[in-house]
Amino acid sequence: MKLAKILLSTFFLANTLTFAQSSAVSGSGERTTSTGDKITLQEAIDFALKNNLSIKQNNLQVEQGLNTLEQSKWARYPTLNGGTNFNLFSGRNINPYTNGIITNTVGSNGFGLNSGVTLFDGYQTRNGIALNQLNLEASRLDLQAMKNQITLNIVVGYLNVLSQQDLLAVAQRQMEVTQTQLERTQKLVNAGSLPETNLFDIKAQLANDEVSVVNAENAIISAKLTLKQLMNAGADRDIDVVRVEVPNPNIQPYPTSSAQVYEIAQSFLADVQAADMRVKASQKSVDIAKGLKMPVVTASAGLNSSYSTAAENVSVTQKIVETEAGYVNVGGTRYPVIAFLPTSTSTSEKINYFRQLGGNSNASLGLSVRIPIFNGYSTKFRLTTAQINQKQSEVQAENVRLRLRQDIDQAYVNLTNSAKRYSALGNQVRALEESFRAAESRFNVGSLNALDYSISKTNLDRARINQIQAKYDYIFRIKILDFYQNKPLSF
Repeated sequence: MKLAKILLSTFFLANTLTFAQSSAVSGSGERTTSTGDKITLQEAIDFALKNNLSIKQNNLQVEQGLNTLEQSKWARYPTLNGGTNFNLFSGRNINPYTNGIITNTVGSNGFGLNSGVTLFDGYQTRNGIALNQLNLEASRLDLQAMKNQITLNIVVGYLNVLSQQDLLAVAQRQMEVTQTQLERTQKLVNAGSLPETNLFDIKAQLANDEVSVVNAENAIISAKLTLKQLMNAGADRDIDVVRVEVPNPNIQPYPTSSAQVYEIAQSFLADVQAADMRVKASQKSVDIAKGLKMPVVTASAGLNSSYSTAAENVSVTQKIVETEAGYVNVGGTRYPVIAFLPTSTSTSEKINYFRQLGGNSNASLGLSVRIPIFNGYSTKFRLTTAQINQKQSEVQAENVRLRLRQDIDQAYVNLTNSAKRYSALGNQVRALEESFRAAESRFNVGSLNALDYSISKTNLDRARINQIQAKYDYIFRIKILDFYQNKPLSF
């Protein structure tokens, strides 16, 4: 509500400056027309909500919160990862197929598929999902609170344009009255009924009225610029608000008490709900920190296979071969010794790629438990931090409610004071109108000098300007209390 208060202060400061620059107002005249694009209050609000950069930024924060939530939900499911590798070795190497030493160029290729899942982690994943859900809801409520604030700001800016148009209308009307009085005075001076000094005073008054009209026109331009800035519209865009006839309000007690407004406001106001969401989120953070004390159980599974260019099948053939092993001498005669010796021959055949992959495949299953015993008190300190954050969020939520209650109480006081001021100014305007009519009659017959006539007129002008300011002030005070009850801000 701080920005609304700043805008409200600007609203009344602009009106005050207009009064300081203009010295006369009387009656109600025709309002000036504009060739700019006509926009209604609802169109101005819709345009601002669509183009406001802060809203766009908060929308991205909501999207980021949604992305974080979805990511945390998928953390419950098993992971699955695959991999492959290719290696080439030259020189003295180990045959990966036989584990023998070879001097050759060996190429290898491997494949792996691995999966893992957390079976239990002290409910950290579950609480993390709940935490992200609460943070997402809080971001959405922040976005809604910002939209509500911008809507209220647009209403203030729109009312400011309307009030400046009203002030311009009465300034134009007053200039017309002074012009008429100047023509009448000129005739009386020409007839010798009034001294020429009266004519000079009326001309000076007319010049002041012309300045007042110019100042009022400038004030409208400034009010429209403020409205366009609130809408985030280009300064070069020519706009004109659709005239909303704001009737003179009836002074009557507000139908809802301050306590009732507060109960309604805290039940729906996005600021309060967002603060409550953050209290719940901080509680989940405490639960996550407590989960760090509990064991973590994970399961894993794997499937792997490999291929090597050194892999081969070796076939060995054995047979008995007859051979002379030597001679023996028997009685001077040499006889050959025949031996039957086993011999073997081998042949090798490369094992093809897919046959190796099928023959070398292996699978694995695993279950692991990690039990926290001592980690430098990191869990303890993290839990303490989460508990402190929880207390801070609780205090913040109480502070939001306290500020809300104070704002509502202040709005009630402001409404009461505004009603009294508007009522008193109405009585003052009626009294000064009677006084001015009498002064005008006396001036026309020459029994009142121009200075006293100007003072009477200025007093009435001041009262009418104050009455216009009080009117919009009172209406805005009512809209503030309506806003706290989620009532439409339209007129």
